[in-house]
Amino acid sequence: MVSKRFIVILIVIWLTLLICGCEGYNSEEKIAPPASTLIELPKVKVTMVKKGDISIPIETTGTIFPEYESKIGPKISGTIELVHVDEGDAVLKGQPLVQLDQKNLLIAVRQGRAAVRMAEAQLKEARVKVENLKKERERLSNLLKKNVISQQKYDDIDTAYSMAVTGMEVIRAQIARSKESLAMAEQQFSDTVINAPFSGLIVKRFINEGEFVSTMPPNPLFLIMNIDSVKSEIHLPEVHIANIEIGNPVDITVDAYPDMIFEGMVSTINPMVDPLSRTFTVKVQIPNNDHRLTPGMFARVKIYPAIHKEALIVPFKSVLKRDGSSFVFVIEDGTARLREVKTGINNEREIEVIQGLEEGVEVIIEGHYGMPDNTKVSVERE
Repeated sequence: MVSKRFIVILIVIWLTLLICGCEGYNSEEKIAPPASTLIELPKVKVTMVKKGDISIPIETTGTIFPEYESKIGPKISGTIELVHVDEGDAVLKGQPLVQLDQKNLLIAVRQGRAAVRMAEAQLKEARVKVENLKKERERLSNLLKKNVISQQKYDDIDTAYSMAVTGMEVIRAQIARSKESLAMAEQQFSDTVINAPFSGLIVKRFINEGEFVSTMPPNPLFLIMNIDSVKSEIHLPEVHIANIEIGNPVDITVDAYPDMIFEGMVSTINPMVDPLSRTFTVKVQIPNNDHRLTPGMFARVKIYPAIHKEALIVPFKSVLKRDGSSFVFVIEDGTARLREVKTGINNEREIEVIQGLEEGVEVIIEGHYGMPDNTKVSVERE
């Protein structure tokens, strides 16, 4: 049985709580409502639909070759006296590279010049003789007409004159022959200096001073290359032969410069298909004024055959695929709206839009994956 004292204590506690509650209810202090929460809009990055050229590249590999190269050999046999250049040197067209021993050929040139001068002196002497005999023949001819001299005497002078004229022609022939011999000696003397056939780089040296070099069999002296422009020979499957044209743009990358793209163009197409590999050969021309590309480099090549001119283009990442159709989000009054489009070719960076967009429209390129249609967004423009 509960005691009366315990019941009294419970009643007192209850009354105390009741009085405190009433005082709190009547208090002038009010509980402040929670501050309103601001809603942050999703951020998206947009770009404008533009017109431009787009193409699907054909990717392959090749090797870098010089524009042209030459193994330089001697024109005459001889001993190397001087070597003016070494491997790695840049040379200009006509620059001396090697000089052979010139002593014997210099003597031959001097002898040839002396022979020409002697023959020319003989010609002057023969010309004077002919002129004198001519005058004497004319004089005797007048005397013969007057019957002052015999026919025999006139015939003798006429024969002497004819022989003198013939002798003068022989000397003229000797002069021509001497001049030809002199020209040959001078050419051989000139050939002792081997010059660069074109501007380029010396990439290989085969000889040293004091060596004897021969034309039979030919001894190479240097390997010279011009790499102001380089080329790459590539082999493509025959299915591409109808699409590739001379002048098609080409992008080239090499391991030495992984972040650089070198631009070139198709310069030569060999129409013959190899019956074994079923490929045909294409040559690509690449400007290389800074000489970054060097022969022997492994090249990754992208050829752009079919170019769609003035096409509507958007970034490839702006297009979404849903249920077999293509869509983009366009920005209208700060709202992302889903729009279906018809696409054409793409190069994995950009994609052609054939239908559904107009030039100048803003499309979302970042922040739109999984976004519902008609979403209010915060726009960041490129």
